[in-house]
Amino acid sequence: MTSIVSSIAFVRLSAPDLGRMEEYLTDFGMAKVHRDGRRLYMRGLGSNPYLHVTELGEPGAIGQAYHVDDVDVLKDLVKKGVADAVEDLDGPGGGKRVRLTDPDGCVVELVAGREPAQALPNRPTVRAPDGVSRIVGPARVMRIAHTACQAIDVRRTIKWYQDTLGMIPTDELYVGTEDNTLGQFNRVDRGDELVDHHIIFIMRGKGRPGLHHASFEVETVDDIFFGNNHLERAQSDHVRGIGRHALGSQIFDYWMSPFGQMHEHWSSTEKMVSNSGFNRIKIGEGMEHDTGEKPPERFTKQASPYLGWLAGA
Repeated sequence: MTSIVSSIAFVRLSAPDLGRMEEYLTDFGMAKVHRDGRRLYMRGLGSNPYLHVTELGEPGAIGQAYHVDDVDVLKDLVKKGVADAVEDLDGPGGGKRVRLTDPDGCVVELVAGREPAQALPNRPTVRAPDGVSRIVGPARVMRIAHTACQAIDVRRTIKWYQDTLGMIPTDELYVGTEDNTLGQFNRVDRGDELVDHHIIFIMRGKGRPGLHHASFEVETVDDIFFGNNHLERAQSDHVRGIGRHALGSQIFDYWMSPFGQMHEHWSSTEKMVSNSGFNRIKIGEGMEHDTGEKPPERFTKQASPYLGWLAGA
């Protein structure tokens, strides 16, 4: 079957200081849409009304949301007993949603009918008469691309996303023998429509489930480099990068929020269609399929705990 989801819509986290989170995300390359006493909404350059939500609460993760094509899809999920009810989506752009929970406690929102925002202007690519090449400041985040999640039982969680949302596997990593799965990259199935290498990476947990990272595509690969410089100047917490993941041909740079949630600047050139090949790849100590330095221990063990649905959210 084709996927019932078309793309990732936003990630929903939790933090005890919304002002501090806004400062970090602004340095990361997003813009504030709305903030009140309970919630912070941040956007990128694209038409998504917001791509990052922070709820006021203890540090952690709540989950992620995916777009579906039509509100009728949400109603059909309720009729089938997959979801309890179609609800109003509280946030800029409105819309409707249903809420599911994956086997590890990650809240999965399926959303439809959101009013798109006016896209922000792209950076000029032709130098003006008084222009210069030097660029300083934050990276320019375009959109949210994917999440990576730690699972208690990786096979069970992979099956849930494939059976429930219609995702399909792109690549699988294993250690030693093929039955010793480390993780699997899954993408949406949109037929001949070009899609990203993955919309979620589900990996074997290191003792607890949680969000490993949320990934955001930047305007050009240049943004990863001057964004890195800006975040360093802002004394943000750098975790790993700049480097390249061979799978998906992805240039990456990972940063930690003040509250222990990892965010990735991301740029990729590989696209997939429904019949693109699936591969199992043996991987060893040091992530030999990546370039750059060996990932630090806190990168491999990262998991922002799932908090469930917060009261009032």
